[in-house]
Amino acid sequence: MLTGLAILLWWLAPGKRPAAEAVSPLEPGQAAVLAELVQSLWQESSPLPAGVQEKFAAGPVVVYAAARRNGRRLAHGWAEGESALSAITQVLDSVKAALPDRRSVRVVDSMELVFAHDFREVSMRNKGWSSNIYRGIRGLEFSHEKGVERFSPTYMLSTNRDFLREVGIVRSQYRVKNKASLQDIRYRRFEADQWLVMLAGQDRQASYAVRMERGNQFVEPQSVDASSTRTLARLATDWMSSNLHEDGRMTYKYWPSARRESTANNMIRQWMATIAMIRAARFWQDEALMARAADNIDYNLSQFYRQEENYGLIEWQGKVKLGAVALAALALAEHPQRQRWQAYEQAMQRTIEYLWQPNGAFQTFYKPAGRNDVQNFYPGEALLYWATLFEESRDKAMQERIMASFRYYRDWHLKPSNRNPAFIPWHTQAYYKVWKITENADLQAFIYQMNDWLLDEMQLPDSESEYRDTRGRFYNPDRPYGPPHASSTGVYLEGLIDAFELARATGDEKRSERYRQAIRRGLRSVMQLQFVDEVDMFYVPDALRQRVRGGIRTTVYNNEIRCDNVQHNLMGTLKILQGFDEADYLE
Repeated sequence: MLTGLAILLWWLAPGKRPAAEAVSPLEPGQAAVLAELVQSLWQESSPLPAGVQEKFAAGPVVVYAAARRNGRRLAHGWAEGESALSAITQVLDSVKAALPDRRSVRVVDSMELVFAHDFREVSMRNKGWSSNIYRGIRGLEFSHEKGVERFSPTYMLSTNRDFLREVGIVRSQYRVKNKASLQDIRYRRFEADQWLVMLAGQDRQASYAVRMERGNQFVEPQSVDASSTRTLARLATDWMSSNLHEDGRMTYKYWPSARRESTANNMIRQWMATIAMIRAARFWQDEALMARAADNIDYNLSQFYRQEENYGLIEWQGKVKLGAVALAALALAEHPQRQRWQAYEQAMQRTIEYLWQPNGAFQTFYKPAGRNDVQNFYPGEALLYWATLFEESRDKAMQERIMASFRYYRDWHLKPSNRNPAFIPWHTQAYYKVWKITENADLQAFIYQMNDWLLDEMQLPDSESEYRDTRGRFYNPDRPYGPPHASSTGVYLEGLIDAFELARATGDEKRSERYRQAIRRGLRSVMQLQFVDEVDMFYVPDALRQRVRGGIRTTVYNNEIRCDNVQHNLMGTLKILQGFDEADYLE
């Protein structure tokens, strides 16, 4: 342990102390001159842009820079200066020195700049500062007698790590384990202004700078219209096509930061991906994509279909879920080559009927026998398949089974202990299909009751969003329904567009307006989460961008792309494009 004097001397040593109280030096209007300045300093061209001394005079300034080529980070570092110009000059010099060789200077095509300010000390005893909502917004400074480490919010986004993970990594790096050493650590979080400077070079005629929010650009509410919604759907379709492998296997989960797939899997989400591809192929009139969806069906059946006696099963890791069987059957039913898989579909129909009970309830698992949880999901998925069959056949026996289940699950859902938003979109979609044929008043009333409650519980007003990039998502931290997730927003949109069309058809103007606004806000949230361009993919290597573009992040701070993030939002968006008029997109 250092003596008090030694600690003081270390604290005062240059480069071995936390940053001074820094200021935020730049305004959005300085983007052009920042790009010119960075280009000039990096290429060591002269003279510097006119007026740069005055425009970048604020200080003291703490700045992070990362030099990238085709999305790959080649070198990075921190610097402190008495002015913005001084700090930027120093950090670019240090990054150059960290490059493998001087020739690398010429190949750098983008520069990530983060200006740290408003440093505040935080305690590990009260971890509110480490909440995920601050990931990608705030950075972290870690100081100890062995050194100082800072993590910019853009760095944390590009590595997809949270604050406490970074703390653990640094503690391990400095071998800080015992309680005495832990007490000597000083933690400070800081605010950060984020800029991405795209440098002129072989692939770009002129440099430009973009001010980022959480490593991205904010999607303005007024930008949500028919055109941008169509683009959202087109990019999501492209992601599914790009992530469908040659043998018909769909990528389940992809990590842009780790640049690899997960080995996890989920049969319900896989078959929903199949349905999404079929619907997208139909919407875009894309015969090639429809053929690829057939390849995906063949692959899934070859890998996961089993038959016991007369029952068709979708099995994964020893489990056969009602929802997986129902969605697999629905995928076969929606494909134009349905007849090709008729025996499979009929066998899975028998399984669903076997799991249904005369009181309307479903047993939710075939395997393991006797298991009967996940009632908020699987029965609604089975009813959606049955409602699809009823649309085709108008079979009275099928209608009676659906209505028996409707009555059972309406009563089940309305019990306070069972109330859950996950129940709502599946049952909304199923009952709306039946309502369009029967115009049953009880179905109509329950669809309204469910979706009114959903909006009351889950989609907060914009004024209650701590950061504007989270607006429109379906998440309420005061409700016990799990963390925010892109797939939740997507499936809620699938149900809400049906509720909207029902309200419009029945002349319920108040509800149709409320649902319309909720859908618009949800679309904005999804657009915020979609990987679109070289700005929000600044850390993704060019060679991998085809696998990422069009994908939808799990949250604004977690870049994991799971297939249901994409498929639910794609299916919801396609329905919105068909159900909305041009005026419905207006604020």
